[in-house]
Amino acid sequence: MTEQRQAVPFGRIGLTLLAGTLGGALFWAFNLPAAWMSGSLVGVALLVVFQIDPVMPKALRDLGFLLAGAVTGSSITPEMLQAVARYPLSLVILAVTTALIVLIGQWVLMRFFRWDAHSALFGAMPGALSAVIASVDDVGGDMMRVITVQTFRIFVLIAVLPGAALLSAQASSVQPVQSLAAGSFAVMMILSTIAALLFHRWRVMAPFLFGGMAAAAALHLSGQITGNPPMEVSSLAMLLVGTVAGSRFSGLTFVIVRSLFMPAFFLFLATSVIAAIGGLFAAWLIGIPALAGLVAYAPGGLEAMVMLGIAMGLDPLYITSHHVARFVLVSLAVPVMARAITPKDR
Repeated sequence: MTEQRQAVPFGRIGLTLLAGTLGGALFWAFNLPAAWMSGSLVGVALLVVFQIDPVMPKALRDLGFLLAGAVTGSSITPEMLQAVARYPLSLVILAVTTALIVLIGQWVLMRFFRWDAHSALFGAMPGALSAVIASVDDVGGDMMRVITVQTFRIFVLIAVLPGAALLSAQASSVQPVQSLAAGSFAVMMILSTIAALLFHRWRVMAPFLFGGMAAAAALHLSGQITGNPPMEVSSLAMLLVGTVAGSRFSGLTFVIVRSLFMPAFFLFLATSVIAAIGGLFAAWLIGIPALAGLVAYAPGGLEAMVMLGIAMGLDPLYITSHHVARFVLVSLAVPVMARAITPKDR
């Protein structure tokens, strides 16, 4: 009995990785933006259609986030920091937009679909999925409902947003950058791993993403190394992050998906419209491409949205600062808001 519980499902792990790789390769063959992330997500999610639960081991998930953090951090250079002075106003707009997303999203789920207050609150929260899951487990709520609407939103954003790049010259006009030498890359990954393990020990949110990002950014900002990781590393990071996102559909049945499609769709519609208005307004106000504003304000997962912005050739500092800020804001707000409404439900 114990051996069966501890058995590692290598077959399903291999099938999950194969589905993600084939999906990414197909999207790459059609020259779609962010192909390896969007394609792997779609490929893995399709396994659920055939009643196969995808499995993504924690080690590979952590590796994907570590690489994603290193790729993102490598794009944060002294030149990038020169533009920080114009971001505070945009971050204020983001905070207001996030509050509206939560309040209106919760109202939609409670008013039209009769969700309880806790489930509606958690379902409406943009990003910070780990904090949301922990809070559901602590104070109550329908975990399946929450995970379904959250993953639906992430799925649609990652699968659809890259298409917007086809309407913009931004993604195709990015200048090529110098690749890191093998020795520099090895040093960066060693320090990234050390930072990630320390962050994990200190219970920092998303430790592998932030650890990789912090180490890579520190090396670049200090001038110790210059250049980005090889394209193959970026592609692998996107493949793993997309596979992780797709594997979150594990355990869903067709009946559950069908019953939750309408609330998930209308929640996505309401929150995306609010986010788009905020993002476009901020982009116009501070003079950046509209596509950057849309991705920075998109109500998706932190890791996926940051990597999506990198893959689409957008300003990594702008995208990262906004998603990290919202991640922290939501993570701090979730338990406070959840406990505030608990007496009303009980």
